[in-house]
Amino acid sequence: PAGVTGNWAANTISISGTPTVSGSFPYTITLTGGCGTITANGTITVTPNNTISLTSAAGTNNQTLCINTPLTNITYATTGATGATFSGLPAGVTGNWAGNVATISGNPSASGTFSYTVTLTGGCGNITATGTITVTPNNTITLNTGNNTQTVCINTAIANITYNTTGATGATFSGLPSGVTGNWAANVVTISGTPSAFGTFNYTVTLTGGCGTVTA
Repeated sequence: PAGVTGNWAANTISISGTPTVSGSFPYTITLTGGCGTITANGTITVTPNNTISLTSAAGTNNQTLCINTPLTNITYATTGATGATFSGLPAGVTGNWAGNVATISGNPSASGTFSYTVTLTGGCGNITATGTITVTPNNTITLNTGNNTQTVCINTAIANITYNTTGATGATFSGLPSGVTGNWAANVVTISGTPSAFGTFNYTVTLTGGCGTVTA
């Protein structure tokens, strides 16, 4: 094969080198000089390096999802390997190799950015594939200022109620009395106004966008 050479010196034949192509190479050594047509034969079989290639949809190896939701399976086709190891996956996500296919699947139970590596075992070469799984935590909402259970006279302004939020891109409001409104801006929910109706009003703030069904 290319990269391998033969040499004769002082009645010793040496075949050596580093093959640069794969395949089966039956070789023949033919002596020159002296008497007779004398040969020796052998075979050098050169195995190619393993390969790994993404077979799931483009971008699945760099995906963002909410915590505790199913990962879109990530699959790779492999050649040459007899197995694979997986590192860097979030809790709740596992890797499996079978029938020349590496599969990453599961429901991540931890948030963060996880750079993973698939390393083929067996066969030839140090062959890896990498990707990133970004797991977004659930939104949060916490009371910041004001009393979320207050009693006022009709046509008298309530004390503003504010909540701090994370992850959301907005909020909806239900159950507020006439004259009282809710607003979300820059991760802060504000409930304010002057009620023009009397009664007991149980309100709900529901965050929108981001992850999870989160309410106050």
